[in-house]
Amino acid sequence: MLVDLICFSAGGLLLAALAIQRRSARLRSIARGLLITYFLLLMVFGAGEIFFRYFYAESENVFTQASLNWMARYWHTNSLGYRDREWTPADYAGKKTVIVTGDSFAAGWGIDNPDDRFSSVLAQHLGSDYAVINLGVYGTATPEQLAALKKYPLKKPDVVIMQYFINDIDYALLQKGLLPDPEPEPAWVQGSALMDFLYVRMLSKFLDPAFNQDWWEVNYAAYDNYVIWDAHKQEIQDYINYVDSTGARLIVVIFPNMLDPVRSIPYVDRVAQVFQASGHNDILKLFDQAAAWSPQDRMVSARDTHPSVAFHHMVGDLLYQQYFAPKP
Repeated sequence: MLVDLICFSAGGLLLAALAIQRRSARLRSIARGLLITYFLLLMVFGAGEIFFRYFYAESENVFTQASLNWMARYWHTNSLGYRDREWTPADYAGKKTVIVTGDSFAAGWGIDNPDDRFSSVLAQHLGSDYAVINLGVYGTATPEQLAALKKYPLKKPDVVIMQYFINDIDYALLQKGLLPDPEPEPAWVQGSALMDFLYVRMLSKFLDPAFNQDWWEVNYAAYDNYVIWDAHKQEIQDYINYVDSTGARLIVVIFPNMLDPVRSIPYVDRVAQVFQASGHNDILKLFDQAAAWSPQDRMVSARDTHPSVAFHHMVGDLLYQQYFAPKP
């Protein structure tokens, strides 16, 4: 990007020199016209750079300047690093306690107001007799979520809700050195918020149509690899064993691939079977619900494939109705 700026500046200086030279009137006239165009482009580029660097905010699947701006505006964490209120033992004393663990889905990536997350919707249904504590952290997988649960000061929750997404197996891939490195942005993008914005919007449409599909193929292949799957199955079992040791009720919420829910059905079922084999049947598998909604309704946006506000509300409502509401 620095080289591009130097070349662009050098071009402007050359045009300015040609616009004031005295040897050729024709060349001077052409240079002056090009110089006006140059300054118009400079103003447009500068305004775009300022806007996208400091003002434009939108959540996306990758960390772009837009998503960093979105985080600065909407992503606020407590002293323990969770996107939740500050909890003290006095806050949940005498109440039934629910701890929610998970990744960006539980933390509410793409959801401007944390009150719109499924955990918060559930808390609204449950009322003041319950304390619903959210330990969701972006980018974490099962072992890291188990570590967070073990470390949290509340050691004997009444209920643990494990939010699972069909990429949690990536931790096992990473541990075995098999997780592919993401492709870096090209040089012409780096350092410019405007170019970053344009690149992300062109990526899946023109530059790399298989961008998301390639990643998911690697992901599904990991579940079909018995070595990776056995390692991940043990990670899930470790989580189950710890929750059982606390005496808490375990509820599992499994999100499918929100881009293609039907394709991930076998993998959602495979994960659910691990919990069922340990006697845990409170499992909310969301592929039917996701498949029934259009992509525009179930996802934040075309660039952010996390669940939308409406989908979060639906999940919170389902959790309450199926596992907490008084039975008639």
